[in-house]
Amino acid sequence: MGTLNPSAANQMAAPCRNGFTLVELCAVLATLAILAAVLLPALAGTKLNTQAFQCMNNERQMTLGWQMYAADNNGLLAHNDYPYATAYFTQPSTIQNEMKNWVVGTMEQPADANLARGQIELKSLNSQLSPYVTNASVYRCPADNYYIDPIAHTLHARSYSMNSAVGTIGWTYYTSGSPPLASPVGQGWLGGSSWSASTAGPWLTYGKMSSFTKPGPANTWIFIEENPYSINDGDFAASAVATPGNTYLMDWPSGLHGAANAISFADGHVIIHRWLDTRTYTPQGIVAPGKGSTTTSHQSPDDPDCFYLAPITSAPR
Repeated sequence: MGTLNPSAANQMAAPCRNGFTLVELCAVLATLAILAAVLLPALAGTKLNTQAFQCMNNERQMTLGWQMYAADNNGLLAHNDYPYATAYFTQPSTIQNEMKNWVVGTMEQPADANLARGQIELKSLNSQLSPYVTNASVYRCPADNYYIDPIAHTLHARSYSMNSAVGTIGWTYYTSGSPPLASPVGQGWLGGSSWSASTAGPWLTYGKMSSFTKPGPANTWIFIEENPYSINDGDFAASAVATPGNTYLMDWPSGLHGAANAISFADGHVIIHRWLDTRTYTPQGIVAPGKGSTTTSHQSPDDPDCFYLAPITSAPR
């Protein structure tokens, strides 16, 4: 019979060490602290990118719905002509039918801006894109967390607006008899320094899919995230004029994605565009969310972002 090696016996009898020493624990904690310092900023950026990606997808769905509406209406574009200060919710049905627009409702009025009620309006058949964009949540950017109702504190029902050079006449025809119903929208603020109701001004407006001749479908924007302080109706007033000494802002982009926001184009592509000047997404002279603007704001010194936005808004006839 063999004998047990004394050294082996001693090893078997030695107690097992459980846990870590204080030095080892300190080393682990220090390592975790370093990893947190490195990863947390990256994780924060991931959240931002996720919201921006969802926002791009929202605009992609809206633009596809806009294209499908035109395809079902012989190329005619949805109305982009709504009384910006008038609540849709409080009107009788006969007036609501005359307010038909790509989307009805104005974020200036809590009755429409209310998230739950506003989403019902976005599903109304008077919101012309509703059969094509059936999920009302698509109209709201996930980064749009501003409160507009001092009592109910509800989020905006809508975050996006349409290029004021794009779309057709609806409400204006019913209230004044001209221009003809479904004719292209008027000049509006395209001239920059003043507003014009004329439909025969120097700038192109687009009432049919076939009308995007200049600057072309890939270079004419359709939807943009509008700043929660300037958003009211579904129309984003933008100037097609941008020359040295003449840059203007009427409505303001959101800048909610790190000084950037989503913009879609007539051909269906969507981008995230980063603004260079903080004035571009900082509304001037507006004191409460959803109150919008009724005047132009001449930028001095020039706002460099206007030189980007103007030539993709419209083009000279």
